[in-house]
Amino acid sequence: MNSAQTHSPVAHQGIFTGSNALQLFYQSWYPNLATALPSNAVAVKGVLVLVHGLGEHSGRYCNVVKALTAAGYAVYAFDNQGHGRSEGQRGHINRWQDYRNNIRYFLQLVRQQEPTAPLFLMGHSLGGLIVLDYVLRSSALRSDGTALSNQDHPQEHSEASGSEFAALNLVGIVVSAPPIQPAKGTASSVRIMIARLLSGLLPRLPLKMGLDKKGLSRSSEAIEDLVDDPLIHPYVTLRWGSETLKTIAWVKANIDRLCLPILLTHGDADPIIAPAGSYEIFQQIPTPNKTLTLYPGSYHEPHNDLDADVVTTDLVNWLNKCVAAA
Repeated sequence: MNSAQTHSPVAHQGIFTGSNALQLFYQSWYPNLATALPSNAVAVKGVLVLVHGLGEHSGRYCNVVKALTAAGYAVYAFDNQGHGRSEGQRGHINRWQDYRNNIRYFLQLVRQQEPTAPLFLMGHSLGGLIVLDYVLRSSALRSDGTALSNQDHPQEHSEASGSEFAALNLVGIVVSAPPIQPAKGTASSVRIMIARLLSGLLPRLPLKMGLDKKGLSRSSEAIEDLVDDPLIHPYVTLRWGSETLKTIAWVKANIDRLCLPILLTHGDADPIIAPAGSYEIFQQIPTPNKTLTLYPGSYHEPHNDLDADVVTTDLVNWLNKCVAAA
């Protein structure tokens, strides 16, 4: 059993420009390369682009990176704005579209590095919501295969076109513990409700999330790593809260448009985000190429919990199946 973060392969690090010209930090890892530098001479099975959760950063997925690079995959991840080593007020966005554009710019960068490899997009927690929103709004297709019109989401006509999204040739998405339904009684749910009321008056006012770190993992080592991590922060702003609430509602209302293969995972003992929310949206996803895996006893971060080896093995197996089918 793998109960804590393990040392990941050497990462290549860089900076790209995200929303509002913010400079965002990113990392990439390649299999069997001492320098981990992208190279057209090195064939990879596929590339997984990873979007992290709230208050954390791209360096907290060592278990995922180690398993995937060992299986022949490259992994790319970035610190979203207001997180980790990226610019921006901690836990703040002006509008949710900023998150969407950050993924868009980063995927374009990845495709420049890896123009032909099978491409997957994964998001954990907040990252899962970001991924679902991005894919649903950018794919420009209904579940029946017909094109969405500007009337379906008129505010999106200035963003990435359906053809631009199609050119990325995403093979599938992985969504871990998306915040569809906060667990009852959590401090975060109360703070987000406050944000809904006051966002217009004090959009940049920071609030502490008040999350119990022990709810992330049953592993004492993983919690110690988290407590000692200087890149972790506990803040969100009122505007972030109101934008998040609106996005959760939009994703729930439009999840039946999702066409891509999806692996949806959740710890069934998650005390922060209720697994019932993942089950709810899973039932509404129309594609037959969908998998829901609940990990018995796992908390909010199954990839950092006591059964991390099982979680990463399942992820590799699912990616392999998608690559073989593609």
